[in-house]
Amino acid sequence: MSARIIDAVVRTGAIVGLAIAAVVAFPGTARAQRVDVDDSQALNYSRGQGVVALYEGWHPNPDGTIDLWFGYLNQNWREEVDVPVGPDNSVTGPFVPKPPDGGQPTHFLPRNNRWQFAVRIPNAASLEKQEVVWTLTAHGRTYKAYATLLTQYVRDDEGIQREFYNEVPMSGNEPPKVSIRGETTRTIKAGQPSELVVIATDDGKPRVGGSRGPAVGGTNNNGRNRAAGAGRGNVCGQATELFYCGAPSAGGAQLFQIRGFRMGCFLYRGDPTAEVSSREDVGQASLVAFDPPQEKMWEDTRGGSSFAPGYALPPLPKDNTWHINTSFSKPGTYVVRCQAHDGLIATNQDVTFRVLE
Repeated sequence: MSARIIDAVVRTGAIVGLAIAAVVAFPGTARAQRVDVDDSQALNYSRGQGVVALYEGWHPNPDGTIDLWFGYLNQNWREEVDVPVGPDNSVTGPFVPKPPDGGQPTHFLPRNNRWQFAVRIPNAASLEKQEVVWTLTAHGRTYKAYATLLTQYVRDDEGIQREFYNEVPMSGNEPPKVSIRGETTRTIKAGQPSELVVIATDDGKPRVGGSRGPAVGGTNNNGRNRAAGAGRGNVCGQATELFYCGAPSAGGAQLFQIRGFRMGCFLYRGDPTAEVSSREDVGQASLVAFDPPQEKMWEDTRGGSSFAPGYALPPLPKDNTWHINTSFSKPGTYVVRCQAHDGLIATNQDVTFRVLE
């Protein structure tokens, strides 16, 4: 099937028609990007597709600095792609901490993953002569995300929350707080568990419930209702498998997230020297084990995540403290991210593991 050329100006983190592209602009300007896409891109794929780097917008800070936020869209429904920092996964530009390393992920979860990392610049003038660009190549396809300070891309805390619902969020909602007890850089042996003790708290906003209509449940962490999402049927029926059930298109046309506080840990960065079987859809995540298993924090509308119909918030642990034994089957350096999310905004804490033989 022959390729078609589509010109599109793409909004922050959005897809227009069949064209998939990142925001492409210089400060004060906007331009269309030509994107070659195959007609087959209208289909859903389990694996073999690229990962789109996305510029999510800029966040002004009280001290006058600016955070340039990036996320990504993994076009695969099952395959978790691994791309190490280097020519195929680079962040370049002023104030990038260690070019080409801007703190970007190297393990890419399926589908849409927002607000993954930020590059902080001291002020708006910092981008007058240079750009901050994230270049990402996977399965032979290269995408670039260009940071710009156009006013339509400003995302304060309220703007970040609106990205999940396309509606005005409730006022006064503060981001969750999350911390790790003990060292955030650890050296362990392969197969040796290391306990992650994660303390995460929230202000009780927003109220537990869906993204539309009256909220269900209490107004704080103690008033949770496990039936918060029970008003819509589960597209997976009676399937009990955590990660994959139902067809990708089932229930996936409408973004819907259950509001309420939760926390989960996942692999954020793998090690390029740690090989995995090519048959492993989860890539280097197959090398890490969490006990207890962690629920999905990415936007899977089919099941197992807060974006799926029928999802129920898990109970909070005592003292809002999670105990998670974490181990790795092969040597290398890995980064595990623990994310606290209230359904509107998230806070991340990363832990680096140096795993020896």
